[in-house]
Parts: sequence; structure tokens; C-alpha cells
Amino acid sequence: MFFNKAIDTQKLTFILSLAFCLLFLIPAVAFPELFKIKLGEWTASSMGIFGGFYLWLGFLAVVLLLILAFSPIGKKRLGKEKPEYGWFSWIAMLYSTGMGGGLMLRAVQEPVYYFSNPPRTSVFSDSEFALQYTFFHWGLTPWAFYGLFGLIISYNLYIRKKSILGSAFLGKRFENTVWVSIVDLLIIICTLLGVVAGVGLGSRQLLSALVYLTAWDQLASGNTIFIVLLVCFLATFSAFIGVNRGIRVLSNFNIGMASILLLFVWIVGSEWSALGNLFRSMGAYLWEFVPMSLNLKSHQVSKEFLIDWTYFYWAFWLAWAPFTGVFIARISEGRTIRQFIIGVIFVPSFGTFLWFSVFGGNAFWLLETGRVVLEDFGSIYSSLFNFLEAFPFSALSNTVASILVFTFLITSIDSAIFVLSMFSDNGKTEPNKRFRLFWGITIAIFAMAVIWIGKESLLESVSQLMILFALPFSFLFSGMILYFIYQLYFNKTHEQKS
Repeated sequence: MFFNKAIDTQKLTFILSLAFCLLFLIPAVAFPELFKIKLGEWTASSMGIFGGFYLWLGFLAVVLLLILAFSPIGKKRLGKEKPEYGWFSWIAMLYSTGMGGGLMLRAVQEPVYYFSNPPRTSVFSDSEFALQYTFFHWGLTPWAFYGLFGLIISYNLYIRKKSILGSAFLGKRFENTVWVSIVDLLIIICTLLGVVAGVGLGSRQLLSALVYLTAWDQLASGNTIFIVLLVCFLATFSAFIGVNRGIRVLSNFNIGMASILLLFVWIVGSEWSALGNLFRSMGAYLWEFVPMSLNLKSHQVSKEFLIDWTYFYWAFWLAWAPFTGVFIARISEGRTIRQFIIGVIFVPSFGTFLWFSVFGGNAFWLLETGRVVLEDFGSIYSSLFNFLEAFPFSALSNTVASILVFTFLITSIDSAIFVLSMFSDNGKTEPNKRFRLFWGITIAIFAMAVIWIGKESLLESVSQLMILFALPFSFLFSGMILYFIYQLYFNKTHEQKS
């Protein structure tokens, strides 16, 4: 039968991924509004039906990683004795890839939204509750999606000595069949859609920054095209020269600059209010983590809120998990499983809590003291710049923020280019440079086409399609988790017998 027939899986995956780009653009260009409406309906329907499954998958991912971290398995080392990268560079790269750009978009807007529109009643103050829900959407669960996928890849790559391709997850029975290509294709499509959506959102925020700092015309699509072209060129160059000379250096710069901006806001803002918010909100988040994660009756929020926020975020993080997880695996050789989990789950989560506490907490303070109005923080694109404008040295701080939006965007794209190249080159951890060049150009063309043809509506369609593809990936991910648990049990039993 066809599904058992041996084929050139690499070539098939490569061709199908290119065909997908064209198949998406044709109906999107021919019937943009209808395409957007239908995608919106399908997306809302899928989240309404399978949202509860997403909640359980996220919760169980956190629980499984906690068990592995503090069990004897946590001592097992992923490959060679010495890690390839130091702690700072390692954390900087995984953080820049997985979440850096999003934190610039949502630093102020999301906490303020929950502050002014709480999803349910709470025993905590409005500011604590707003940060609690922000932590929930950006904390342990997203990093657990990334971390668990990355750990499965790392285990196969460094302990079982397999590749990152689908054959490593499907077992010997499915090797050299079309199912391998289907798995690889799903991961490539999720990566492609995720990075194009990220390019679109990041370029819009960068354009808002340039409008604030200069006399650029925000409505001119040519300006956005120029930004996309520049970002993709630099991301391709970074991926082309490799992890050590490109991605690592840029990621270290990102974290250094972000730390300076964070310290600046903490100093010029309400310092003790921000710290108080951090520890109180973190305590509230951890205390109510289980009922929030499963939307239990005592902590239940509306179905509309779940679809608009929690289900959407869980699907979004799942869609980003393939390329983020693969990249994290690529840079994690030499870590123990315990070090891997602590570094991928707990350290970035605390950094995220600190970031939102300082920016969100000071945004609450500005609102309560009447120095800004609520409308200033309504847009994900301009809210950060309006926030910084309320403090001294706003021209300098907004320039730094603009640079960070730019460089965080580059590090997300260059990591995606590197991962896509690995899948195109038989899973090699150092893929051929022609594949890096190809995927850099492909992402640039796809992103520019989306912005040029459809502007906001087509960009929204890309995001919705990414959410849709998160559903089949979530089923694949569930199967991978079960197979991973089986591998751990089988290897442990085999070692005991030996």
C-alpha cells in the first residue's frame, strides 16, 4: 500500500512544504474576506471543542517535567560530558527564541487588559490578579510545551543517537514510509506559519516605534515591507554564519539590553510596588496553578475568555513548540535532564514574571496616579512606547526598546531558519548553508506577500491557520509523550536487567 511504500521522504517533505505556501496564498488572495471569515469560524470551533484537551495537555506537561526533574532520571546526561554553551548564553538563546519578541509586544498591554477587564472575581487585588493571569499565560505551561518537546528531541538525538526527523518518534515500523514525511511536514508548516505570523506582528510593532521616533508613515505598506526585508536579511545572515557566531552573539546582546531596560524602568518607576507585585502575584499564581490550569469550578472563567485568551495561547505555544523545541535541543547537548528542565522551565518563567511585574506593575501605577489614560495601553503595537513616554529619558528608552524589538525578531527568525534547514538536510545539527539561504528567502517572500497582498486581514489569516495546525500537532505531541515515557521505562528496565 501507498502508506507503507518506501520513498524519498526528504524530497517529498521539501516539495510539499513549498506547495503549501502556494496553496495558502491562492485562496487568501482570491477570496480574502471569505477566507478570513471561514478560518476564524474553524479556529473558534476547534478551540471550543478541543480547548479542554489543550488545558489537560499543558497541565500534564508541567507535571511530567517536574517528576522527571526530581527523579533519578534527572541525573541522566544528554550526550557528552561538557555542555557546548555556558549557562548565560544557553538561557539567552532559548529565551530569545521562545518568547523574547512576545514580551515586547505584551509587556504592558496584556496586564492592563486584565487589570481593567478581570475575567472573574478573585480574593486578590486587581493588580495581583492581573499579573497572576499574565503569569499563567506566559509562565510554566508555555515553557513546558517547549521544554517537553525539546527534551524528547534531545533524548532521541543525544541518548538514542537518532535524528530529529519524524522517524525517531514513530518507531521502526514506520521508518522509510510516507508517515515520516507527514510528521516532518506538520512540524515544518507549524514553524513556517509561526515565524511568518511573528514577522508580521513584530514588523508592525517596529513600525510603530519608527513612527514614534521619526516621521515615518504608518499606513505605507512599503515601509513595513522594507522592515521585513531588512529583518529577514539579517536573520538569514545570522543563521548562515551559524549558532556560535550569529545566534549566540545576538541572543546575549538581547538579554543584556533587555536587562538594562528592565533595570531602568524599575529605577524610574515605583520600585517597591513592582517587587511587591512580583512576589504576591507569583504566590497567587503558584497557589492557584492547578484550578487555573484545568479551569475548575471554583476558578472558572467564561468560555469566551478561554477561547480569546487561554485556548488561543495554548494553541499558539503548541504551534511554536516544534521549532523552539528543536532549537533548544540543538543547543542543549551536555546538560543533564534535571539541568535541562530547570533551565528551560523555571529560569525563563521567573524572568518572565520579573519582566511583567516591572512593566505591568508600573503601568498600573501610572493609571492609578492619572499620569496616563487607559486608551494609551490598548494597542499591542504602541502600548510599550506610550508607557516609556511617561518616564524621563523617553527618547532614549524608546530607542532601546525599538532596537530590542528588532533584535528579538531577528533571533526568532534565525532560529526558525536553522531548524527548517535541519529538517531539509536529513536532520543534521549543522545543516548545509544552501538550505539556510533557501529558507531565509522563502520566509521573507512569504511574509512580504502576506503584508503586501492582504495587510492586516491576511496576517490574521496566517495566525488563525497556525492555530488550526496546532490541533493535529497536539495529537502528534501527545503520541510523542506516550512513546517517550515508554522509552524511559524500557531503557530503565533494560539497564536493571543488565
